[in-house]
Amino acid sequence: MSATATRTPLAATPQRKIMLGVLLVDTIAAGAFYPLTFLYLRLSTDLPVAQIGLILTGGGLIALVLNPVAGSVADRWGPQRTIVWANFCCGLGYLGLIDIHGWPQLVAAVAFISLSQRLYWVGWPVFVAEQVAEGETLDRWFAVVNAFKSGALGLGAAAAALALAIGDVGTLRAILVAAVLASFLSAAVFFRLRMNPQAPPPTDPTSTSTSTGDATTPAPTTTEATSTSTGGGGGGGGGGSGAGVPAGWRAVLGDRPYVAMTAAHTALTFAWLLPSVVLPVYLVDTLDLPPWVPSIAFAVNTAMTVLLQTTVARTLVPLRRTRAVLVGACAFLLAFTVFAGAHSAPRTVALVLTAAGIMLFSLGEMSAGPPAQALSMEAAPVALRGRYSSVFQMSWTISNIAGPAVVGALLQWNSLVLWLVLGALIGIGGLGFVACEKAFPARVLYSEAKRSDL
Repeated sequence: MSATATRTPLAATPQRKIMLGVLLVDTIAAGAFYPLTFLYLRLSTDLPVAQIGLILTGGGLIALVLNPVAGSVADRWGPQRTIVWANFCCGLGYLGLIDIHGWPQLVAAVAFISLSQRLYWVGWPVFVAEQVAEGETLDRWFAVVNAFKSGALGLGAAAAALALAIGDVGTLRAILVAAVLASFLSAAVFFRLRMNPQAPPPTDPTSTSTSTGDATTPAPTTTEATSTSTGGGGGGGGGGSGAGVPAGWRAVLGDRPYVAMTAAHTALTFAWLLPSVVLPVYLVDTLDLPPWVPSIAFAVNTAMTVLLQTTVARTLVPLRRTRAVLVGACAFLLAFTVFAGAHSAPRTVALVLTAAGIMLFSLGEMSAGPPAQALSMEAAPVALRGRYSSVFQMSWTISNIAGPAVVGALLQWNSLVLWLVLGALIGIGGLGFVACEKAFPARVLYSEAKRSDL
């Protein structure tokens, strides 16, 4: 496969341009309002702060329970319809927050938002995996999508900062209304969008691809589809293709290598708590740096991801995906070491170390993210990608629920212990990926670009 073919622009068709445009608009809206949810509810309702926090925490637990539901929906109805429903439920949830009359309404709205997030994050990886055509790599698709999402979240965060500068409820409600409209518009556009995914040629010549020319066509039922999985799936355990694969959730839970890889990824995802959960408290409260430093660090992280994500992903193509994840984990560990070193440093040195730490963290994020996502999709049978995706995405849900409590308790006790605990988790995650690689075939461990040279 030539390098020229690999670098063909992904937005080469009108449908793909529309898809990326919808992704941009939807993520900007989410990035603008979601971080302000707690503040908006506190300013716009008479509910006690503790009750608001309890309801929002309950939303995270609801998301954990709904994860398997989202996986079944993606397999039954297809990822494109799953994303449509995700945006529609998000719009309903945000609509319920505009004018709240008591806690039951808030509970219902948060439930819809939690459902939308599970459908969205489970459906998107499967949808992206469907779009990979000959001459493209799944790793590069995830790199481009991650870059788009990072840029959109950065723009949303800028809008949120502007809203906080103005500081009144009317401005926050205006952002909420914009998020409602963006969600419903995204659902409508995605419903009408006609993609033309072309799955890579199956490794097994006797197998039949399940992709169709219309991405809105419902996926075959599990019992029908398990015999038509292509060679693009099939990792270890239950991840093989062919008629011998157990149906439904038995295949997922019985796939020990995939479950082990997901456990390793769960440990690794605690690194992503750094910009939004760890640094705002650590830099301002522990290091006594100016309050604007965490925002600048987040901006640097966003800019590096937008500008360098595809370059980093392309550089790591020769490596096994598990080793690329390990490279990212090593960068995370270096970043944590730098941040820990800033603990007793003078303010000027602490600022320099913060800049170095966030750049190392960004490198780790760009190195580990796309190959882990690509491996999670290619190690799954095509017909069961929704369920497999829901299991893999649960790692993010677990760290998002447990992370703030762990970080808060450790920061209050001893900030250096925080870096040791996070470092241990990241080390377990990176080495866990490498430990799993013997259970997966080369066609899963390497991107399509590298496979052509094997």
